[in-house]
Amino acid sequence: MDFKQLSYDLKELDNTKGIVIAYANAYNFKDSDGDISAPGSFTKTVSENMKRIRVLKDHNPTITLGVPLAIDTQDAYGLLTTTKFNLNKSVSRDMLSDITLMHQEGLNAELSIGYNVIDRDKKNKSIITEYKLMEYSFLSSWAANELSTVQDIKNIKSTYGILSLIEKAYNLPYSDTRLRQIETILKSLTTGPEDEIPTLEVGPMVNLINNFTQSLKNGK
Repeated sequence: MDFKQLSYDLKELDNTKGIVIAYANAYNFKDSDGDISAPGSFTKTVSENMKRIRVLKDHNPTITLGVPLAIDTQDAYGLLTTTKFNLNKSVSRDMLSDITLMHQEGLNAELSIGYNVIDRDKKNKSIITEYKLMEYSFLSSWAANELSTVQDIKNIKSTYGILSLIEKAYNLPYSDTRLRQIETILKSLTTGPEDEIPTLEVGPMVNLINNFTQSLKNGK
């Protein structure tokens, strides 16, 4: 099974119901592998195997995030997925919060498909005319080993960008473990001791945020 990754803008997000609508693949676009997905290339696989398509975290078959409510293969832009996250699972809630936070900050997150190529255009082998889709994955944009795949995250590498992310993160339903992971990663995004990070005087979770910003100033 092969994988293709797409940095996407959400089309719709309802985090109260756990529903995310986003593109998993784009048509008529040459990707990093030099492949071009033709319109209609997912029609047969979705029609025949919709009930077997899984929604995973980082292509890990042991971590399902939810179920595909719909997969639109006729959309002009690309493969449009509607996903219902399982809000009874902390891993799903954390991933949904990741997506929400990235979306609020105007950053792109990552969606990737797990597939096999069934057929290519006879005249142009770079064009894939038929896929077999096994799963699509939401990727851990905030995991340390995934930061290199989310180039836009460098846009927050500033005092107020970091503070904005911290404040918004604490207002989302993250697990304590995930908040600690985000804090660790945000620390790694600071540029050094020359950065001056102010203490917040207002806003939610003031003590937690101030303690964290103080640790950034101290380089701990």
